[in-house]
Amino acid sequence: MADALASGKRPDDGGRQDAFVRSTFRLATWVNKNMRAVLVGAAGIAMVVAGFVYYTNFQASVREQAASELATLRMTAVDPELLIADLEAYVERFGGVAAANEGRLLLARTYLDEGRSVDAARVASTISEASDRPVGLAARTLLAAAQEASGDAETAISTWEALGETARFAFQRREARAAVARILASLGRLDEAETIFAAIAEEAAREDPVEAGVYRLRLGEIKARRAGSG
Repeated sequence: MADALASGKRPDDGGRQDAFVRSTFRLATWVNKNMRAVLVGAAGIAMVVAGFVYYTNFQASVREQAASELATLRMTAVDPELLIADLEAYVERFGGVAAANEGRLLLARTYLDEGRSVDAARVASTISEASDRPVGLAARTLLAAAQEASGDAETAISTWEALGETARFAFQRREARAAVARILASLGRLDEAETIFAAIAEEAAREDPVEAGVYRLRLGEIKARRAGSG
């Protein structure tokens, strides 16, 4: 090879070919000696892949079944007590599936409609979806309503205040703050309620004049109450 370089000629590829042959031979020899380990490893990989595919398909099937059963419950609901029993069983069965949160939401709503506000709050509080998502927003709204219906106004205010900061859209945050103002007014804290309604009316005016008009109307009612109480 040194002579070839000295003469200005390209070295022969034979050396590299020999090295490739030797490497291939060594690999074949190793595989032959370790055939059992190779087969076991390949079988293990195949089992992992098969298990993953099965699990993925199974989860998809469960999600589809959960969605289908919840739709059936919605359409066939007649007796609230039977619906509550069916929804409790549904949540127990599909607790780890995303659709179960929708089931919990419907269960909490039914509890609240039936005057069982404590149960409604208990179920709504188990829905962990973030409040900037539709189900999460509905869950926090139901939770606050259930807390208020249970006579726990201060806790309801805290829940609404949190929504007033974390809801996805500005109008949703304003609605939450308006709920805080409404509860404050019901507690006789009119000055605080007036401050909130004035702020959200001004904010809404920059986005939706109709919405702003609603809040101005409520603001006027609060001012009238304050004037009457004075």
